[in-house]
Amino acid sequence: MIFRKNNVKANIFLGILVLYAVSTVIHNVISIFLEKPELLFLNSINGSINFTFGPVLLAYLALIQGKHIRSEVKSLWHFVPSVLTFLSSGYYIMIPYTEKVIVMNKVQAGEEPFFNVMSLLLLIHFCCYLYVGWKKVSQYKEKAIDLGMDEITISVKWQRAFLLCLISLNLLLLLAYVVPVLITGKSHVYLDLLAVPVASLFMYGFMLYKGLSYHAIYNKPAYQAFSETVTPLNNFIEEVEILTKAKTAHRDELNSDVNLQLRLQQLFDIEKIHTKTGLKLYDVAELLHVRPAVLSTFINTQLKMTFFEMVNRYRVEEAKQMLIHKDYQRYKVEYIAEISGFNSRASFFRVFKKHLGKTPQEFREEYFLNSEKYAEQS
Repeated sequence: MIFRKNNVKANIFLGILVLYAVSTVIHNVISIFLEKPELLFLNSINGSINFTFGPVLLAYLALIQGKHIRSEVKSLWHFVPSVLTFLSSGYYIMIPYTEKVIVMNKVQAGEEPFFNVMSLLLLIHFCCYLYVGWKKVSQYKEKAIDLGMDEITISVKWQRAFLLCLISLNLLLLLAYVVPVLITGKSHVYLDLLAVPVASLFMYGFMLYKGLSYHAIYNKPAYQAFSETVTPLNNFIEEVEILTKAKTAHRDELNSDVNLQLRLQQLFDIEKIHTKTGLKLYDVAELLHVRPAVLSTFINTQLKMTFFEMVNRYRVEEAKQMLIHKDYQRYKVEYIAEISGFNSRASFFRVFKKHLGKTPQEFREEYFLNSEKYAEQS
């Protein structure tokens, strides 16, 4: 992936992410089996390399979303842990050989405080960046749904699957570190030696299977076409971020019509625009005569939800009223889903159950059952 012809940066960064496990396996073999105290400094070097995992992950996610690396990795603070850990290698180079032997014995016994703390901080580092990465992919997906961009569905699936793979591997490594500490009170280097290769094999198998099935390995023409496809989405996301972060500077634009929420309610409560199948953010923004980014920011910041969450709430409420109305008793649930604005029975059931904790059919039956009981008691 790193050295293939006609390559793109996204493939290179993906290859680098894969190499972290390889470097750790090589380091473990050198450190544990060769038992060379003079190579003790490699522990810090390996830790320093692994502390770059976070920014490299964010850079890859930026590239696979068609963005520039600088849009996600803006600060040099990302690399401070790596630099500090690298500098600590100087200490292990400078100390006398006899002290190196003592430290090496402690490392192999799992009793060396510095390297134990470094291992724990690395796992925390992985967890934090995986959380940030997952959040960014989720936001990317939400904005794509708001704009109705179905073209990036496969890319988002790959990003989520890749992060889930990394999260699973990190949990495995965390268990390999934590379980011995809880049982014996110290880490177990040989368990780590076993866990990393297992994690690596799992990751390589995942890359071969999912990476190829999701077409996540690009050549230059394919990546260029993908970048052009997602440019409107990334421009939209950037504009929303600017409006959200700089509310004061854009207050006049966001509040250019103080009745924006009332106009929004007019469209949904009175005109029932949500019953239109395939309703998109652009459609509503055009009716309100505002830019899509302005409307999205207003919904996100003022109503505390995404555009499609708002639409689905209205659709569920619309369906609820029809499910229990006497004029609609003979209508099938699928028809009510359609006239409420849902484009399929599956999406209707999924969204309805998410909001009410029961299926539309269960909701309807429960309502009429309770109505009959109430009538009998009266």
